[in-house]
Formats: sequence, C-alpha cells, structure tokens
Amino acid sequence: MFKKFSQLGRAFMLPISILPVAGLLLGLGGALTNEAALKAYPWLNIEWLQVILKIMQVAGNAVFANLALIFAVGIAVGLSNADKGTAGLSGAVSFLVYTATIAGLLQLFSAKGATIDTGVVGSIVIGSMVAYMNNHYSKVELPQFLGFFGGSRFIPIITSFAAIIIGVFFYLIWPPIQGWLVVAGKAIAEMGSIGTFFYGFLLRLTGAVGLHHTIYPLFWYTSLGGTAEVAGHTIVGAQNIFFAQLADANHTGLFTYGTRFFAGRFATMMFGLPAAALAMYHSIPKRNRKKDGGLYLSGGLTSFLTGITEPLEYTFLFVAPWLYVIHAFLDGLSFFFADIMNIRIGNSFSGGLIDYLLFGVLQGQDKTNWPKVLLLGIIWAVIYYLVFRFCITKFHVAIPGMCDDNPDETVTTTKKTNLTDQALIIIDALGGSSNIESVESCATRLRVAVKDSTKVDKKILKDLGAAAVLEVSGGIQAVFGGKADLYSQEINQLLKNGTTLTKPTTPQNSDADNQERVVVKPNSETLILAPVTGEYVPLSDVKDDVFSQKLMGDGFGIQPTDQTIYAPVSGKVVSIFKTKHAIGLQTATGLEVLIHLGIDTVELAGQPFELFVSEGQEIMAGDKLATENIAMIKEAAKDPIVLTLITNSATTDSEIVEHLSSQAKVDANSLALIVE
Repeated sequence: MFKKFSQLGRAFMLPISILPVAGLLLGLGGALTNEAALKAYPWLNIEWLQVILKIMQVAGNAVFANLALIFAVGIAVGLSNADKGTAGLSGAVSFLVYTATIAGLLQLFSAKGATIDTGVVGSIVIGSMVAYMNNHYSKVELPQFLGFFGGSRFIPIITSFAAIIIGVFFYLIWPPIQGWLVVAGKAIAEMGSIGTFFYGFLLRLTGAVGLHHTIYPLFWYTSLGGTAEVAGHTIVGAQNIFFAQLADANHTGLFTYGTRFFAGRFATMMFGLPAAALAMYHSIPKRNRKKDGGLYLSGGLTSFLTGITEPLEYTFLFVAPWLYVIHAFLDGLSFFFADIMNIRIGNSFSGGLIDYLLFGVLQGQDKTNWPKVLLLGIIWAVIYYLVFRFCITKFHVAIPGMCDDNPDETVTTTKKTNLTDQALIIIDALGGSSNIESVESCATRLRVAVKDSTKVDKKILKDLGAAAVLEVSGGIQAVFGGKADLYSQEINQLLKNGTTLTKPTTPQNSDADNQERVVVKPNSETLILAPVTGEYVPLSDVKDDVFSQKLMGDGFGIQPTDQTIYAPVSGKVVSIFKTKHAIGLQTATGLEVLIHLGIDTVELAGQPFELFVSEGQEIMAGDKLATENIAMIKEAAKDPIVLTLITNSATTDSEIVEHLSSQAKVDANSLALIVE
C-alpha cells in the first residue's frame, strides 16, 4: 500500500512542476485586469499593458482550467509500468469521456444549471484506472478479425468504456456530497466568528479535492454573505458588497463585515505557506537543496504574490494528507483571528500581496485595518514554520528532496560511461532482468522490486555512485541522487526492449567470493542484547541447516519462556516480513541484525505475532518490538525459538565476541554479543 501511495505522489510531481509559473501568470494577470482594480486604479488601464496582462491571465488559466485533465494524464503515465505514451493518451481520452458522461447525465436528468466538479478526486480515479488497465491488458490478443485493436490499441478503447461507468458512479454520489456542503455553509453563516473559522477550515479542506467551489459562492454572491445598502442600491453577497463600496466615492468607515470571508486568506497565503516552504527547504538534506530548493522557492513566491497555493500544497498533500488537515485547521484559525481583529480587506482573485496592496493598503487603514495583517502574518509565519519543520522531520514526510535521508554515506565516483551503459550495469547488478519486477524512482532513490534480493550486488551499485543501498521489504532502494529518475527511465526502456549486458560490468574484486565488505566505523563497538527471556541455544544446535550452518549469518538463538520480544540493538527498522515472523534492523555502524521468530513459522501467516514497530522507525536497544504466542506456535508443531542473526557478519571486518554459554538461562536485555 505504501508503495502505491509513493508511486501516486511521484506521478503528481510532473504536473505540479508547471503550476508555479502558471500561478504567477494567472495571479498577476487576473489581479491587474479585473474591473474593480481598473476603476480603483485608472493608471493600470493602459492598452498595451492590459494586452500583456490579459495574455498572461489566459495563458496561466489554460493550465488551471485543465488541471484535472493534466493530473489524470500525469497519474496514468506515472503509475504505468510500460508503454507510457499509450497510458497518457488513454488518460486524456478517458477523462474527456468521463466528464462528458457526467455533463450528459446532468443535461438529461438534472435541473438546469446544475454542475458537478469532482476535481482532483476524478483525476486520481481515472488516472489509476487507466494505469491498471495498461499494466494488465496492454498485451491482450483479440480474435484475428479484431487483431488491429489488440495490444496497446486496446487500452484507449477499454478505458473509455470504464470511464463511462465511473462517470455514472460519480454522477450518483457527488451531488449528495455537494448538498451536504451547502447545508454546512448555511449553518456557518449563522455562527458568527466561530462560523468564520469553520468557513476557512472547510474551504481549505475541500480545496484539496475541488469541492471548495461549492462553498465560497454561497457567501460571495448570495445573502449568506450579507446584505447592504450601498449608494442607494441593495446589494447581496460579500464580494458584491465589497466591490460596490469600493466603487462608492462617498463610502466611509470599515468595509463590509462580509470581508470576513476573504480577510483570513492573507496571513496564510502571504506569510504562513511561504514559511512552510522555508521549513520544507530546511528539512530536506543539504545535498538536495540546490536541486529541489527551486520548487519551494517558486511555490512560496507564488503563494506570497498571487495567493495561488496549489504548487506548494501539492508537495505534501498526497504524501501526508494529515499534514494538509493541520494546514486547513491553521487556515481556519487565520480566518477566525482576522474576523475578531476587524480586518476588512476583500479580494478579487485570492489572498496574495497584489490583492493586499490593491484592496488593503491603498484603500487606507480607516477602511481596512491593513496593518493588522502584518502583525497576524508574522505570528502565522512562525507557527507555520515550527509546525511544518517539526512534522516533516519527526514523521519523515516524503516531500520532494526528502528521500535522500542518508547524508553520512560517502558517494563513490561514477565510472565515465554513458547512461545506457550505466543502466545496463545496474540491471546486471540487480540480478538480471529476470530478477526485476518493477523499477521506479523518487527524487533521489531508485526503487526496485526484485524477486530475490540475494542476487543484488550492492557493491556494483555503490561503485556506480549510489550513496547507499537499502534493503526493504520486497526489494532495494539505491540512493543515486538526481540521476535516479534518469536511471529509472533508461532501465525501464532497456527492459522493455530486452537489451542485456554483453560486457564486463566492473573490475573484478580481489576477494574470491567478490562479496561486499561492510566497513564498520572506527571505535564502533556494538553491544547486542538478548531479545527475549529464555534458554540460550548456539546456532550450531538450531534444527534448521540454513541457520545452523550460518548461511544467514552469525548469531544465537533463545528458546523463549516469555512472549515479549525486545530490540537487541539501537538503529532503524529496515524490513518487516509480511508474515511478521522476521524483523530486519540496521545499526548506525552498518550491522544488519535480523530477529527471526520461530522455525517455519512463515507458514502461520503472522497469526502468532503482534508487531509494535514499523519499517523506517528508529528504535533503541530494549524497545518492545513484538510478541509471539508460544502456545499457538507449538500447537502448530513449530519451533518458537527466537534467532538473532547478524546477516552481514560474513562480509564485515568486525570480530564477534560471544558472552553466553550453552543452555544458560538468559534474561531479556542482558548482554549477549559484542561486535568489535
């Protein structure tokens, strides 16, 4: 499941990368060409300037107006394992069919003027469906008379039919969701300042899936946003009232209270999110800041100037939805405090610097209380920075550039070969094409699912420039930095074409077995504790040749008398088997320690075990890892012995000193081995 979410986040990165520029074009063009701005500032109404600004606006709007389509194509391409061109075309066609289906059903069965906008949710569903079809049916064979439509040509056809079904489904479920939001909007209008908080919170929260269009028009253009007498005319709707007061030369005092539905934006968009961008920049490894820093700089600048937040929000929305909820909560608080501080600034487009200057500063303090935004904004910047910095570093949020989390590793010089040669060497080092199930990448890591991880030659990967090679459940991750994506594309192309390596990969290792040597850091004595209470069993007495012959590495066993399993070393949980019977740990010195619960207990499908850690978690020696039901294991005629194995002991330059004697009773967390 994590792998799929990781793929989804990566698939979003390409369309996200175009948003900052599009946002600047749309924000600047929209804010400086609207009628209210021109009436308030006639000096903007210069013909050549307006032509340039309007072209900027329509160019930027072309991206945002088709954002859902762009994301559908990006997801289809990003989640497809091969033939990505067909996936992209099918994604575009399917999304058009999907939206046309909804539009047709609205025209036939709904009231006039009814609309449904599923936003990014529709994009994810359509893109994922297309990728699934492309991955499973791109090689389908049809009867001879339909042979032309087989293979990759089958994908646009079958996905179009599937898109019709999905369109019908969303036509049925989406209107009730929109209706619930309308009801919520009416309740919010009657709740005063607390209602302003809920308005800001729900507006930001629903913006993630495009449902915010259901909320704000209720307040901007209807009586829910207020009713006022302006220049002898009765005006309804918060934005309508604000612009009417803006155009009224006789208006005095603060602008309409309806600006509470706008004023809260400025602290978040001008101060909060740019500070969050800075926090994300500071959270990623220093080696990645030059490469990925531009994304955060442009995203923060776009939010600050124009109030367009999607380029920045999409960097964390899909990898940490819970962080987006925190962001929405803070945005709601921004609206609340702007309300009780009587900040009365409206906006035409969004809550960036341009609207702040046009409709705040230049209107005067007596009408807007614009200086209070600066006070609130400074506080908001500090809060956003601290919250985002803490959350990202504490929970290792995989924002762009965060994937390289091994800064202490030394990068090896890459051989001077071209990209294709290097990709061929990587394929060979991964055990050949027959051992590779899938290849993908994040910002800095090459992520490979392999059938047999023992066939992977880590040394060759490191010789090619991998800063680190990590074993994870089902495969490996090689940290190649900025070349990871290039390697991913090249390897997938070579695998598709069936190209293989026909020359020696790297110079032969002087060791007879050509194994990787693990270099333990100087003065890095590692104490290995007993993970469970019981009776000591030397590996030579374990009733399984794989363990007794130390094929899995050196170590020891304990026949448990207690069900609680503790961490024998401090380090990181690098792998957990699906059946919960084995937990892989890695120490800071490079030792790889495997806790194996029982013999042949893999056949019990994890039932006797309960885990208290997860992959990627940092642990300390003595922390609780798991429990095992000894009685259940024995009832299944299995051996419940707990094995502690140093899986890279055969390739370390360290000496292992044993501190236990045969058949000795052992207490959990007592000293068992010393690795020097």
